[in-house]
Amino acid sequence: MSRKTMGLILMMMPLPAQAQIPPPPPLPGQNVLGENLIRSIEAKDLVSYAKLLSDKLVVYDDGKVVARNKEEWLKAFGEKLVAEGVTFEVSPGFSSTGRLLFIEYFNSTGSWGGSLPAHCCWSYDAVAYDVAEGKVTVIRRLRGGDTKLDERGLPAR
Repeated sequence: MSRKTMGLILMMMPLPAQAQIPPPPPLPGQNVLGENLIRSIEAKDLVSYAKLLSDKLVVYDDGKVVARNKEEWLKAFGEKLVAEGVTFEVSPGFSSTGRLLFIEYFNSTGSWGGSLPAHCCWSYDAVAYDVAEGKVTVIRRLRGGDTKLDERGLPAR
């Protein structure tokens, strides 16, 4: 085989980036669990939310363990979830095998009384949910602060 022919064959071969194996699919039921998680948080439905959590749940807040099981987490977060005047929104997120990632928006204007500007008093947190056997087994919360940034990293208006 000539060098020219060999060169043409090598040029036609896929590059490593083209030959990469696609990521594995989500775990069975993971997408439905994600939908139910968002629905229960935004609806402030503690009963539905609790059904999605493993009894052996572990929750981290900025790397520190804040709950070592489902019962501890529901005592800490449950009151916040169902509190009158508290609003939760969940942004579109990301999914990989065994993990869901969302940005959660929390607004506690209820204690202020009356109406406030739409962007007042929001807190933004990145939250990763590890999933196994159809339940959330680990929650990793990273506090994002109270200023939303746009796609350029500047304060959003």
